[in-house]
Amino acid sequence: MMPCRTLRKSAPPAAAERDAVAECALELRRIGDKADLRQRILNLIAKLFCPKT
Repeated sequence: MMPCRTLRKSAPPAAAERDAVAECALELRRIGDKADLRQRILNLIAKLFCPKT
């Protein structure tokens, strides 16, 4: 029979890890904002030059 092993509780993330996660989230937000702005500009140009009849 296999001996039972107790499950170890996971430790909370270290401060450096939390900072890295926060920085990554902020950078992803900036990338998303730039993509959104680019798409809005393209939609405006398409509306101006390709009006639907």
